[in-house]
Amino acid sequence: MLRYKNTLLLCTSALVFSTVGAVQTAQAKTSGVRPTSGLGKAAPRHPASSAVPVATHRKKRGPAYGQSEELTVSRARNAFGQGAMQHRGVSVTHIDATTLARHQVTDVKGLMNLAPDLTVQPQGNSSSVNFTLRGVGLNDFTSNNTPSVMTYVDGVALPIGYMAGAALFDLAGVDVSTGPSGFTHGQTVTAGEINLKTADPTKTLHYGASEDIATYNRSITNLYLSGPITSRLHYRIAGFTQQGGGFQKNIDTGKTLGNANKGGLRAKVAWQPDDKTDVLFTGNWIKDNSDAMGAYNIQDLSRRTPAYANNRDTGWGFCPEFLKTIGYSRNAKPSYDNTFWGAGINATRHLSFADLTATSAFQQMYVHNLMDMDGTRYAIYDVNVNTNANLFSQELKLASRPSQKWFQWVAGMYYDRTTMHTSLFNDYTQSGTRPYIQRTSYNQDQQAFSQYGHLRFEATQRLHLIGGVTHESDDRTLFNMQTLRYNTPLYPTPFDNKYGKHGALTNQFSGMGGIDYQVLDNLMLYGSIRKGFKPGGFTANNTVVASQLAPTKPESLLAYEVGFKSDYFHHKLRLNTDAFWYDYHGQQMVGLALVPNYGVVGQYLNIPKSRIWGVEMEIDANPIPGLLLHQHVGYERGNYQDFNTLDTAAITAHYIQTGVLSAFYKSFNGVDMGIPKLTLQGSASYKAKLGKDWTLTPYLEYSYRGAQQNIPGNTLYKMPAYFLMDVGLAFAPKSNKWSISAYANNIIDRRYDITRETGLNGIFGVPGTPRMVGGRMRIDL
Repeated sequence: MLRYKNTLLLCTSALVFSTVGAVQTAQAKTSGVRPTSGLGKAAPRHPASSAVPVATHRKKRGPAYGQSEELTVSRARNAFGQGAMQHRGVSVTHIDATTLARHQVTDVKGLMNLAPDLTVQPQGNSSSVNFTLRGVGLNDFTSNNTPSVMTYVDGVALPIGYMAGAALFDLAGVDVSTGPSGFTHGQTVTAGEINLKTADPTKTLHYGASEDIATYNRSITNLYLSGPITSRLHYRIAGFTQQGGGFQKNIDTGKTLGNANKGGLRAKVAWQPDDKTDVLFTGNWIKDNSDAMGAYNIQDLSRRTPAYANNRDTGWGFCPEFLKTIGYSRNAKPSYDNTFWGAGINATRHLSFADLTATSAFQQMYVHNLMDMDGTRYAIYDVNVNTNANLFSQELKLASRPSQKWFQWVAGMYYDRTTMHTSLFNDYTQSGTRPYIQRTSYNQDQQAFSQYGHLRFEATQRLHLIGGVTHESDDRTLFNMQTLRYNTPLYPTPFDNKYGKHGALTNQFSGMGGIDYQVLDNLMLYGSIRKGFKPGGFTANNTVVASQLAPTKPESLLAYEVGFKSDYFHHKLRLNTDAFWYDYHGQQMVGLALVPNYGVVGQYLNIPKSRIWGVEMEIDANPIPGLLLHQHVGYERGNYQDFNTLDTAAITAHYIQTGVLSAFYKSFNGVDMGIPKLTLQGSASYKAKLGKDWTLTPYLEYSYRGAQQNIPGNTLYKMPAYFLMDVGLAFAPKSNKWSISAYANNIIDRRYDITRETGLNGIFGVPGTPRMVGGRMRIDL
């Protein structure tokens, strides 16, 4: 009941503020001053230098319909910018290029503390990543399943965790969009999307560079060159490299771990063969030869290694036989050897009644990760992952022209095909329970074909009705599956299991409906209902019995959302609030299964029912010229409604007494899902003028993340809450063609974890970044 009262109070407050804004507008009209509408053009960064143009509700519209899944609510408002985007009923967080540079975001893990209710975690200490948005996500330790949160780069979906975790550079901005999604582009998923937009070619010559140097010998270098070849042909070439930054120490030898060694190139060519056609060619290449992230020991039941008091301590130790088997040198340490490359074509033809867009893309990856996942000098859980995969995608979309204001629509088709070959080596020789090296290998082919349609109908000048539908068929096959054990003196028994072909087919519809109502020019109310799903997949790790390969069923999400968006006091204050309620069915989760006459094995399972609800609020203020304040609050709760899992302690006790393996279960009905309940992001910056030609901008940013526990029932998996604070100072000329900055990120040097997971006979964690003090030089000409 309390949440409904809070929502009512917020709506009432918004109405009062809006009424004040309407009175101010009326007073401005009577005094001869031209009023400013909430639908006007984006205000400049410092509105004191120029007035906001006038626009009416009927005249001002957002970007071309169908160009993106949703319009966005800007995180860094440019005081505040994106005014037209305040008039679409959806919750999206936009992170601009300036904020990304301040936080040294060079991969998606850097986004976690920049958007509410978003979790981005490495899979163990590998280079793959897992996403959770509003409590919906998948811990995919073999990266062969569709994620609940889809990552797009320039409109191209990257459904493999290693691809999504590759380096980022030359970004124009990032949009984090809550789901279910897939009604206007791409693939259908339950949780939402992360849309990364890279910078495009320019029609005039521009070039620039930046150098970021910080503690732990970290350096990040960016370069770009952009301009015309002819009047209809333009290009952009960008590159980056990142080095150093390793802050972890081997607890036994004192050696450093975690230094980056990666770089990339991207080339874009924009061609306009005639006035009605736009074509964009893109090619990219990324190489990552960095140290792997180190794990730290939380619990070691194999060798009784004491838990590490400092989460930045780590350890590793590989057996010579294991390194020889996988082809590494005797002095190898945890490392990555990854290569990504790809190319794409995006072509748009502007027809008389609509825009026709075709997007084709091909992505290839070669991943080799050597990891010590127990974080000790013993060979308890050492892993080598080798994955070669490629992805081809094709999308064809027809969208109404922007001039069709009263009835906007988009229809399209999307197809993707992924092929993957993976081999995983696990060294358990010193674990005490599995004295052998094990190799699991498999091939997986997957293809998905979806069709979607979406419309927005202007019932009245202020009332818009929205509807959408999508259908997707996902077909995947797992084959050439084999598990082999390399014998040791302690394990002389031959073991070489081959498994037959397994398939999983998902064929489902999704739909959505919504209402946007513009109560006043500066206040919009909205509500929506969305139903989405995500296809099933396979458990493809440490397979020892064929029953482990039974595919998971699709998961589905029924999402209800209401909210309002508002601007007040001539764009000096923006207040947006939403509340959501999720019915989550068939949640895919790493669980346990009991195999008769064998024992307990890991396997993906479906949780029949869960429930998640929450509220989010975004406040932007520009009380005086040059001063920008931002506050984003996310609060959510989740509970399992129907979830029973194996009770391993009871199974073990019964087996000791009787010698019989029998299933015993414990209920997690009503148990908290472990979602971080409270997430906060805030910032304050003041752009002070130094004479007529210079500016000095101090800033402060902070984030808070509540406690998180991905695996219920054991508090050792619980990651404590943490608070981070960043401060900085930037000096630049009025033209902003160059700047010099000094900063300190995580200035209070908070120790925190970004993930905690189970290993063999233990639990390990991966730490977050410590205090980083540095400087950044940038030039843009």
